[in-house]
Amino acid sequence: MPYTITLKDAYKHFTLDQDKVLTPEETVGRFRRKLASLDLDILAETVRIDNGRIGIPVYFSVCGRDAEAVTGTRKQMGKGGTPQQAEASAVMELAERFSFFSFCRDDAHFTLDCWDNLKERAVPLEMIARSVHDTSEDVDKALEIFARLPLRWTWGYNLTRKEAVLIPFDWFFAINEFNGTSAGNCVEEALLQGLCEVVERHVSSLVSRGRLRVPAIDLDTARDPLVREMLAKYRAVGIELVASDFSLNTGIPTVGVLAYDPATFPHRSEIVWTAGTTPDPEKALSRALTEVAQLGGDFDTGSNYVASGLPKFRTLDEAAFIRKAGGTVGLCDLPNLSDANIRVEVENCVDALAGRGMEVLVIDVIHPRLGVPAFYTIIPGAHFRERAAGTSVGMFTAKIMAEKGDPFRALGGLDRMEKALPGRYYVHFYKGMAYLESGRHPEALEAFERALGRDPKEEDIPTILVYAAVCLKELGRYSESIAAARRAEGYDPERTDVFNLMGFCYFKLREHEKAIACFERSIELDPSSAIDYANIASNYRDMGDRERAIHYYRLALEIDPGIGFARENLDRLTMGKTGGGSGPNGHGG
Repeated sequence: MPYTITLKDAYKHFTLDQDKVLTPEETVGRFRRKLASLDLDILAETVRIDNGRIGIPVYFSVCGRDAEAVTGTRKQMGKGGTPQQAEASAVMELAERFSFFSFCRDDAHFTLDCWDNLKERAVPLEMIARSVHDTSEDVDKALEIFARLPLRWTWGYNLTRKEAVLIPFDWFFAINEFNGTSAGNCVEEALLQGLCEVVERHVSSLVSRGRLRVPAIDLDTARDPLVREMLAKYRAVGIELVASDFSLNTGIPTVGVLAYDPATFPHRSEIVWTAGTTPDPEKALSRALTEVAQLGGDFDTGSNYVASGLPKFRTLDEAAFIRKAGGTVGLCDLPNLSDANIRVEVENCVDALAGRGMEVLVIDVIHPRLGVPAFYTIIPGAHFRERAAGTSVGMFTAKIMAEKGDPFRALGGLDRMEKALPGRYYVHFYKGMAYLESGRHPEALEAFERALGRDPKEEDIPTILVYAAVCLKELGRYSESIAAARRAEGYDPERTDVFNLMGFCYFKLREHEKAIACFERSIELDPSSAIDYANIASNYRDMGDRERAIHYYRLALEIDPGIGFARENLDRLTMGKTGGGSGPNGHGG
């Protein structure tokens, strides 16, 4: 049913490192009291995880059984300038993800239909084109195909126009994923959080993709006491910081921060690059500084973070366009939309975006039993680093055809799309995906090869090559699969799936040392990849190195106790049995 979101006064009662209507102690206490009244296992515990070197706290909220089943993750991270705020951030992150994914899993929230049948109440087609920045000559034909595409629709609210609207959830989730999910102590707090996150991702994508030389920020112009305290903590341990004005033309302040430790980089730490967006530039810097602490692992633990809004720099030379900035500004030179009333801040941000032709859509995803205000914010036309760049209405329509529903029906739709939009590489790519889903590997391989021959965008070439390599692997053509994966690595050397795939093929060819090297590279890129620890173990098992095999199976199971073949093989080895067992990814070894 359509609904209205009415903003109410929400005055700040806590402004130390973040602006909130409640103190962090009240936030955590209220959340725990609510959980105590429910028969849902959502929060197991909160744990501080930083080692204290910098002194900026980072917390985990460990998921309970019900939350883990819904979100698919075991923990959420929280950050803040104080331990209390970092803990509050961690539990609200859990509330946000649990609420959002519970909403996604409930079919009662959705109507399966097409735009042609809903157009009187649905977002306009122009907004669909804007969401993927499609101004091509194909766009009208592609929109005709989109208009007949069955999608899950749900009611949302347009904060810019102040009206209820039907939103194609599948379409925007394919672009946003869970960027824009938020929760807060009140509606206004949650809305501001989600809106600022999408803006942060948008400007970060533009800066990183365009390698824009944005102005540096003179950190000595910071006036907020806690911000100055955090800056002093970084300086005390020798961490170099470069702050940048990422606000671009949004009218909303965003601060980027690049950080590295000359004493520990690159052998025990990484270059961290992140950003923060809030109505107040001082608080935007505060958010970015706490995010650096969250991602950096105290810059001396050998940990690796997973990049999101901004990519990772492997060398300082790669970061030169940020380190050698286009001029210097003070924090006071950034836009400032702050107010003591969070309602006014939400309105200020919505108005700033409206002045740039961007509208704000929100979906209420509050969990009816948890009761924590939670939303999913969509700003059609916002950029994301890994999505909606170099895309089109046709491409995303083909993607959804291939990924939603029956693959045989998808192939029929893609055949019709090919007639309307002949020669488009992405139609053949998604045909390949549909063939792959239905186990028709020779046809899938042919489709991927045709996609490669249709002048694909360079950034899509490694993905096409990876799936061609998957087909070759499934056909038992392991050496050819490795060759295709190597080509993909040449385009993108930081894809874990490339190294996992090559490792599997080397395992099947009994070239175990090469397999182990590939799985180690995958772990270097993603240290949380439990399956790759298990894959290394299987190679050591087949090499006869029982002790190392046991060690790596145990490492895998510490991260993910649900890897069945790792548990089976570990049990066999610890009981002294030899032979049999399973290999990488659970395939017979």
